[in-house]
Amino acid sequence: MKKCLNCGFDNKNENAFCCSCGSTDFSEPFGTNDIAAPAQPVPIMPPPPPISAPRPSEPKKPFGFFDVLTILGFVASLVGMICIWVVLEPLAVISSLLGFLKGSRSKGIAAAGIVIAVIAFIIRLFFSLYDNNVIGKWAVEGIFR
Repeated sequence: MKKCLNCGFDNKNENAFCCSCGSTDFSEPFGTNDIAAPAQPVPIMPPPPPISAPRPSEPKKPFGFFDVLTILGFVASLVGMICIWVVLEPLAVISSLLGFLKGSRSKGIAAAGIVIAVIAFIIRLFFSLYDNNVIGKWAVEGIFR
């Protein structure tokens, strides 16, 4: 800013004439436009966290012999409920158990195959024993019927 020597009005440094009286007589410029402001300390910012790249997923293990046994045991447990239960249900229990113990990928299917095969075997066994008059009617229909 520069001050007019005629009227005392503060004018901008780039003005050639006083905005108030039109005089061309100015004092030396003053103010923050001419004088360099003292350097402010720049706050030190912590570095940004590194951007993490997505990790590739681990490759899936290939199906092995025991994993195939697990699937066959599960299917045998379901088919054994319909036909050839005397052969298929024990086969389903054995193959599902081997798949559960030694397989690497399908433990859930192996457990389901074992449970389904055991329950189906017990139910079919009771009905077979009832049909051959080895056990009474209560074993199939219940005690309170």
